[in-house]
Amino acid sequence: MRIAGLLVLAFLLPAFAYAALININTADATLLDTLPGIGPSKAQAIITYRNEHGPFSKIEDIEKVSGIGPSTYADIKPLITVGEAAPSPESSDATTTATVATSGSGTPEYIPIPVLRIITSGDRTVSAGADTPFTAVVYDSKGNKRDDAMVKWSFGDGMQRTGASVYHAYYYPGEYIAVVHVFTSDGGDTLKEIVVTAEDASIKIASVSARGISLANDSSRTLDLSLWRLSAGGKEFKIPAGTQILSGRTILFPSQIIQLPMSNTASLLYPSGEVAAVYPMAPNEQLTLGVSGYKKVSEVEPILSARIDVQIHEEEVIAPTAPTDAVAAVGAALSVSSKKSGSIFSSPWFFGLLGVVALAGAAFVFL
Repeated sequence: MRIAGLLVLAFLLPAFAYAALININTADATLLDTLPGIGPSKAQAIITYRNEHGPFSKIEDIEKVSGIGPSTYADIKPLITVGEAAPSPESSDATTTATVATSGSGTPEYIPIPVLRIITSGDRTVSAGADTPFTAVVYDSKGNKRDDAMVKWSFGDGMQRTGASVYHAYYYPGEYIAVVHVFTSDGGDTLKEIVVTAEDASIKIASVSARGISLANDSSRTLDLSLWRLSAGGKEFKIPAGTQILSGRTILFPSQIIQLPMSNTASLLYPSGEVAAVYPMAPNEQLTLGVSGYKKVSEVEPILSARIDVQIHEEEVIAPTAPTDAVAAVGAALSVSSKKSGSIFSSPWFFGLLGVVALAGAAFVFL
């Protein structure tokens, strides 16, 4: 009887042992924690790993989880399983179609959501009124480029655009927050914010000659002229991407490079075709300079007129034949002028004293 019981136990023990195996692709943290050497932190690490990389294709793959080494694997090897064979992450594109882990019945248990990463320019300063390129490249956590991602831009001034590479112009200076939002068909979803400062582009065409066209940057910052255009003689030259002008500098675009025909006029255009600067100077700018010169001359004229008035009044006071009452009247008239000049020689008392001295001298000569 005892021998028969041992034989039955020998046949049933493998079945009980297999049924007790823990499926590391489906077990939760509580069940994984029951394995020897696997605590709560390692149990959570196992779940995080399979969410990011897909189900384990073989039990040996559990050693890829951080904190699980050969000794721990040797302890748990007889107690774990991966269930039915799952596709290897290396042989399937986990970023375009979600990997589905299945149980013995073939029922889907979970769909991992990809973690997306956006590569785009950081905070930047752009020229107000100029079309500026905005680009975004999307990758998943495995480094796969996600060209299938939907990219939407919100520029903070009421304008929205769709696409991984778009152009946008801020019409007025200011600080804006541009938000790029990307999402994929398999559940990936993330966004990124960029602070964009729009400033006036103080740039002009300094000269046009046989040597080429010179541009001057009068602003306090470096200007990016990527994809701007020079126009002369009915032809255009597109400025290459990455071309910049330092603050306060003038650069020459040689005629050998731009290949534009000789002309007395030229234009600098934004990437959209809007005019940024023209040569020669606009007529309204010349008129402003003319008015400024006239104001300087008109400010000098009142001073000259005051000096002439003082000379006229001097002659009237010095006349020896003038009666005393007339001299007093003239002195009263000059009192206003003396306040303006501020000199003792223009005072009526001075001229009266001078007249008395002259009369005394003449009387002395006759006597």
